[in-house]
Amino acid sequence: MDPTLDILHSALNGLMTRQQVIANNVANASTPGFTASQVNFESALSAAIADGQTPGLDTAVVTPTSDPANQDGNNVDLGDQTMSLADTELRYQAVIGAVNAKFQVLRTAIEG
Repeated sequence: MDPTLDILHSALNGLMTRQQVIANNVANASTPGFTASQVNFESALSAAIADGQTPGLDTAVVTPTSDPANQDGNNVDLGDQTMSLADTELRYQAVIGAVNAKFQVLRTAIEG
C-alpha cells in the first residue's frame, strides 16, 4: 500500500480513538470518582515516520489524565473536553481532506 495512505489511515484511527475517549469522558462527567482519559497517537506516528517505517493502525495510547479531581473525585473538565473534541474534529476533517486529495491524484493518474 502507499506509505502516505498508511500514515493517514493511522492518523484517522488515532483521531477516532480520541473521539471515543472524549465521548466516554463527557458521558461520565457526573460519575463520582471517574478519572478522565486522554489519547496520544502522535508520538508513535511521528516516530514511525522518522524511522521510515509504516505506522501501525493502532498506535493510540490511552492514559488517565492527571487533572485535579473535584469534591466527588471526578476530574472531567467539560470545557477542556469540548475544546479537545473541537480540535479533534478539525484534525479529522483535515486528514479526510488529505485522503481525498491523495485519491484525486490517483484518479487523475489512472484516467490520464
